[in-house]
Amino acid sequence: MTDQAITPQFRRIILSGYFFLTGICFSSWASRIPDIKMNLGLNDGAFGGLLLFLPMGTFLAIPIAGSMTARHGSKKIITLAAAFYPFALMSLGWANSTFQLASCLFIFGMLGNLFNVSVNTQASTLSKLFDKSIIARFHGFWSLAGFSGGLLGGFFVANAISPLQQFILMACMAWGYVFFTRKYLLEGDFNKAPINKMWNKPSPLLLQFGLVALSNMICEGMMFDWSGVFFQKVVKVAEEWRTTGYICFMACMTTGRMFADALINYWGARKQLMLSGLVVTLGIIIAVAYPSMIFSTLGFMLVGFGVSSVVPTIYGTVGRNAAPGQASIALATVSSIGFFGFLIGPPMIGFLSQAIGLRWAFLTIGSLGIVTFFQANRLKKYL
Repeated sequence: MTDQAITPQFRRIILSGYFFLTGICFSSWASRIPDIKMNLGLNDGAFGGLLLFLPMGTFLAIPIAGSMTARHGSKKIITLAAAFYPFALMSLGWANSTFQLASCLFIFGMLGNLFNVSVNTQASTLSKLFDKSIIARFHGFWSLAGFSGGLLGGFFVANAISPLQQFILMACMAWGYVFFTRKYLLEGDFNKAPINKMWNKPSPLLLQFGLVALSNMICEGMMFDWSGVFFQKVVKVAEEWRTTGYICFMACMTTGRMFADALINYWGARKQLMLSGLVVTLGIIIAVAYPSMIFSTLGFMLVGFGVSSVVPTIYGTVGRNAAPGQASIALATVSSIGFFGFLIGPPMIGFLSQAIGLRWAFLTIGSLGIVTFFQANRLKKYL
């Protein structure tokens, strides 16, 4: 089949599978964390320290991922990342010492970011073939993979299947998908400039987009790491209901991403971002003001809907407006600013909780939705 015979819609379906692949690899690891911790005999503090190697690898890989994708094109880098990311997943199951696990987590984080930057660059390139927004649904498939990986992890645990056996199965499925579909990816733009010429001081526009991503990902990090604690200590639910808020948040974030493109196409990216910011803050206010099972769950659901479309919209806009061959650099720049928010969000909650209490800490971070609202209005010329 020639490139001309491959329809943009078919390429869109294929690329959705790659977003799902990145998500299923990550969630497969996350679903077996307790087993790996137990196998190594580590206490919470020691294991928590080891987990830091994953975001360290992710963060340090951002300039590498941007440069490699710009130099060689997103198709080649996606193929490379899709081949080695599942292998890195398997290595986590092989690790039998703290040193090995730390090293494998660092590499897993680096390859995950290489995959992330390259697939988002491919998505921004593909979006130029459409006269409507398509980026958010790609991220929806990543979130859907998060659910799928959790369910599969539970199934494998129930059937006494080891983490390594699960990871090998996931890797074989991933490699099979890549083998049959890599030819349908777009070549993308190339940038043959020297590395030091690719990277310049971020423009004020990129910094503004990065601020929106930062604000949103601080809220996301809070929900990922502290929603269970909020339900436990503030809502005071029984232990078996502790994850209710997180599950509902994830379900609504996934659903929101699946439908965000339709909303963006209906009333525009600026209004969607402004509404998203307001919904995040409203959801946190409801959860904090009425800390009960019903109202806090409703509030967290609103937060899920609110954060769902922010990062996909930002990535799509930045990628479309980037100069030829610079999309991956622009995306890596905004991604690095946003990811910093994902890293600092959970510790910020811890410090604020110690100082003013968990409810006020949630309210303080939730108010960052207002930053998204005003920044989106300021960027209306580019949205």
